[in-house]
Amino acid sequence: MLLFVGITLGAVIAAIFMYGLNQAKYVQDNWSEMRCNPAFMLLPIVVEVGVDVGTNFMNCTTKSFSDYAGLAMDGMNSQMGVVGDSLGSIATAMEDMRGMMGSTRGGFMMVFQMVFGKIQNLMSSMQYLMIRIRTLMGRIVGVFASVIYAFYAGEQTAEAAKNSPIGKFAGL
Repeated sequence: MLLFVGITLGAVIAAIFMYGLNQAKYVQDNWSEMRCNPAFMLLPIVVEVGVDVGTNFMNCTTKSFSDYAGLAMDGMNSQMGVVGDSLGSIATAMEDMRGMMGSTRGGFMMVFQMVFGKIQNLMSSMQYLMIRIRTLMGRIVGVFASVIYAFYAGEQTAEAAKNSPIGKFAGL
């Protein structure tokens, strides 16, 4: 008797499980028609249909509102469409102006780079010449310093010779 009850209970549970799987498959296949039915709105919690419950609720609420309020809001929607198109045209024009300004800036930068490149080449040549002149001036100063020290050494030698006993004897 206990075996009969266990087998019957197992068969009933298996039948309910298979019925549930069949219904879940039916819901998954026909979810697009059932999604906004309040009886099935919480079903994605139990059955995996690939939709979040909150997202489904927002979509259904938006769809219901647009269905009921569509006629009343149709005039305003068309006006907002015109405003949106106008703003889109203005945004496109502003983007074109921004592109033109960018191209103009790029052209000016190219001209400035060319001019400053020429100036830089000229300045590097001038810098090279200045370094050469500085080197030449250093050499000239070195030669003059050597000549001055040579004359100074000669003058000191002559003065030492004059103050020496031979210079005093010679009467220099």
